[in-house]
Amino acid sequence: MLNPLIKTADTITADTWPADIAIQLSHSKHGTRLSRCEHRGPLYVQKPFYPEGPDHAHLYLLHPPAGIVSGDTLTMKVNVEPNAAALITTPGATVVYRARDDNPVQRQVIDLNVQSNATLEWFPLETIVHNHACFEATTLINMEANSHFCGWEITSLGLPAKKQLFTDGRFRQRYEIKINGSTQFIDQININDSNRTALLNSKAGMQNYMINGFCIFGPVDNQQQAESRHSDTQLERLRAEQLDCTRDCQVSITRLGDFYVGRYLGTSAEQARRHFTQWWSIIRQEMLGKEAYSPNVWFT
Repeated sequence: MLNPLIKTADTITADTWPADIAIQLSHSKHGTRLSRCEHRGPLYVQKPFYPEGPDHAHLYLLHPPAGIVSGDTLTMKVNVEPNAAALITTPGATVVYRARDDNPVQRQVIDLNVQSNATLEWFPLETIVHNHACFEATTLINMEANSHFCGWEITSLGLPAKKQLFTDGRFRQRYEIKINGSTQFIDQININDSNRTALLNSKAGMQNYMINGFCIFGPVDNQQQAESRHSDTQLERLRAEQLDCTRDCQVSITRLGDFYVGRYLGTSAEQARRHFTQWWSIIRQEMLGKEAYSPNVWFT
């Protein structure tokens, strides 16, 4: 069950605009349906679209301000019930603006629950973190047996195309996947004044690339697991499908336990998404038995 959104007077002030949304997707003889949606503040979803048929819903998560300022907290909770399937994306980038000196922290909290035999594809467009921002982002995915998850996270630190780099501010991101309560994957980064140079500029860090991202798909099924012990054919195919880099970038994909994890360092969020989409199109066919269907909003 989804936790209710509790509206309290002390969470809203004149200079902040917090927003919360709780979404529940259920499966019935009519397919996957949006069975519950509660929201507070400027965070909504459009009605579900069904470009792949009634069993797989597509939802667009809308945040009309399109930006996060000091004191704001965006909270998103999604519960995909047994046998339901959904792809959730955003129509545009999330922008994290320069923080104020008072109450500087800007937060985004994402809580995703994927129940037995359910599928969630979580593909937000990129997050743009302005110089002098103070941003904390947490994503937790709780999965049950036989469920599937596909997701990505793409971040631009500063506005490198405009030569506005992330020379000041803080950025902390944590992304965790659990299956039946056991942690399977953690990706985290914490950039602050004490480690900025080492993380952004060093060969062991981001190598002066301000746009980074990762994608994760899985878990693979038992047959794929058995085959992978003796052969890296699928991984070789995924690596062979890497697109030519029209701009300077580094990309890679590997297998970590029961998940495929791809990574990108480069100069273009769009380029990162193209790489991730290419891998997704291959893995989705084998993992879900469905061809990839990219939302139209990605091309507008």
